[in-house]
Amino acid sequence: MTNFLIKDLREITKGFPENLDDWPHIPCPTCTRGALLPVPDSFVAKESVTSRSLHEHDAWEPEWIRGDFHCVLKCRKETCDHVRVIGEMTVNWTGRDDVQYEQCLTPTMFFPALPLLESRSLCPSEVGERVDAAAKILWLDPNAAANRIRAAVEALMDDRGVIRTKLNRAGKTVKLSLDNRIATFKTALPQHADAADLLLAVKWIGNVGSHEDVLRIPDVLEGVEFLDHALSLVYDTNRDALKKRASEVTARQGRPDTFSIKVPF
Repeated sequence: MTNFLIKDLREITKGFPENLDDWPHIPCPTCTRGALLPVPDSFVAKESVTSRSLHEHDAWEPEWIRGDFHCVLKCRKETCDHVRVIGEMTVNWTGRDDVQYEQCLTPTMFFPALPLLESRSLCPSEVGERVDAAAKILWLDPNAAANRIRAAVEALMDDRGVIRTKLNRAGKTVKLSLDNRIATFKTALPQHADAADLLLAVKWIGNVGSHEDVLRIPDVLEGVEFLDHALSLVYDTNRDALKKRASEVTARQGRPDTFSIKVPF
């Protein structure tokens, strides 16, 4: 099933075009379903002082321009909170005859943070809090965000009662690795084996974020998507209720379970 929230966030990672009307769908953190639209009068893009000082250089090109932008975003729903976005402004060559250069706007922070999980309402509070912490820094430091997503997996293991420590042969208490906790979770609850496999992938992405500086936002979003689906598999009871209802309809061969009038079958 397509995760439309992650799809929207991936589009945002490509940056915003100069024309505000062409900005991608930005999910509202208040209602999660509405779209945030830029308030035109609030938009400001400004070249930095350092960038302006380079204009006198003999080799200067418009692509040297660097600066920042900020803008207020408003949901279509009047009851939702406004969101502020700030980011970097650059100028890129388009290769087109009509417009040779155009601004490229790369967001680095949204306040309040954009939502990451479709299944946020299913989360135990400890899991959700760690994901929320990742959302606040995702656009500025994806590696640190990946580490917080990994911490959400640890919190999920806690919620499912998976032990954190055990006694070794010497009788000393040792801490279990997340690998071992996920393996224990998979063995103890085989019905959640698919979720465990997804969580293991999230763990690996988090490890890279902790020890290397190579992750980019799309890499972290992939881990978020895995976590989101795992949360749905573990906590969403609607799926079982849906199967039960489908079985009941099949048993009745599609007929309604009650009738207010006599139906001539």
